[in-house]
Amino acid sequence: MKLIGRVEKISFLKWEIEDLPAKIDTGAYTSAIHCKHIEEKDGVLKFILLCPKTEKYNNKLLQTTKYQLKSIRSSNGKKQKRYVVSTSVIFYNKKYKIKLSLSDRGKMNYPVLIGRKFLNKKFIVDVSQKNIASKEV
Repeated sequence: MKLIGRVEKISFLKWEIEDLPAKIDTGAYTSAIHCKHIEEKDGVLKFILLCPKTEKYNNKLLQTTKYQLKSIRSSNGKKQKRYVVSTSVIFYNKKYKIKLSLSDRGKMNYPVLIGRKFLNKKFIVDVSQKNIASKEV
């Protein structure tokens, strides 16, 4: 298993996004990405990525055909219907499959949250550190 910090930079190849800041959260079960204007039409899900601290990707239009509508329990304990997209991410120059729920993370510091479902049996989190994966590449 690889060591990662409480915050890491994550890259999405299919979406042409590099080094997006992500909060690593072992308390969260699922992973999420901050977006708005979610629209499903003819088997294609389109949404706009929000990342004000990373202007290069703020308001970037993304789309995928790999998605589901699922019931997700939010941090306040309430269940919500959310779209969940399947894509690939890069950590330590290795590609991993990930599922991300599309949500409004506007009050959060990071546009991506990585939960324990993704972390399980792949990573150990050292909460005293940040960006370990990008330092070791």
